[in-house]
Amino acid sequence: MKSSRLLSILMLLQVRGRMTAEALAAEFEVSVRTIHRDIDQLSYAGVPVYAERGRLGGFRLLDGYQTRLTGLNEDEAGALLLSGLGTALDDLGLLPAATRSEQKILAALPEETREKAALVSDRFLLDPQSWYRSREATPFLGQVATAVWTGRKLALRYSAWKGEVERLVSPLAIVLKAGTWYLVAEAETIRVYRIANIQYLDLLEDGFSRPEGFDLRSFWHDWRADFETRLKSQLVTLKVTPEGLQRLGETGLRPVATPVFEGPMATVSLAMEDSPFAVRMLLSLGSEAEIVAPAGLRETVLTELQQMLGRYA
Repeated sequence: MKSSRLLSILMLLQVRGRMTAEALAAEFEVSVRTIHRDIDQLSYAGVPVYAERGRLGGFRLLDGYQTRLTGLNEDEAGALLLSGLGTALDDLGLLPAATRSEQKILAALPEETREKAALVSDRFLLDPQSWYRSREATPFLGQVATAVWTGRKLALRYSAWKGEVERLVSPLAIVLKAGTWYLVAEAETIRVYRIANIQYLDLLEDGFSRPEGFDLRSFWHDWRADFETRLKSQLVTLKVTPEGLQRLGETGLRPVATPVFEGPMATVSLAMEDSPFAVRMLLSLGSEAEIVAPAGLRETVLTELQQMLGRYA
């Protein structure tokens, strides 16, 4: 465990440049005293690590020092060779570079470790696309990715819910969510844009400064939770048969509380969109469900059913 931690400290300092003893202690869930002992051990082993004093001080490696890729076990090496990300990397134009990186990692490993790690590529595949959906056209994805990698502003025309808008944005990150590409960008506030909805794009030469303290994972977690809350803005009450409950499960919708059976039917409550999508989804349940509330949604579904009956009649 200690040797693994020493190697991890070395890698962190190489990647991040400078870290305090407190930050390293929090990273590895050990005491600050333990980190100081680990740094001493690295120094004794010939690693050129030294301490910088002052408010902005910390531990860092001698400028120009690079360690070779050593000490990877089979699980760690295998995690680096997850070939299932190939589709996403190909979309971003990074697949050739990823393939070269994979070859270099394999070449640096002992034969036994290399053989076990290579099994991951043969036995795991990630397909991010939903069933019955073709890949969404994203003709501007390459330019968006270039803007994100190089820190250059984008002028874009975007098809939003209320019509087309024009924005000058600072692109911060790209997110692939369930087969759909999104751009996280700042334009006065940080917003999320569906890349397939970009109608026109101009990659500018102007750079920008990233917001201080911006953390992509934290932002996306909070934004997604807020989006889902705003999206599912109405509470729908249904009476459903056991078959209806099964169909609900197939749609991915989950009751907000445990269904209550009264005879052959169960009463369930769902948080749903206030949109035509909710009508289409409820119609897909057929005669296995009845809308109890809200009354407006019940009337909308009834009107749709009458129009369908009129066509078939």
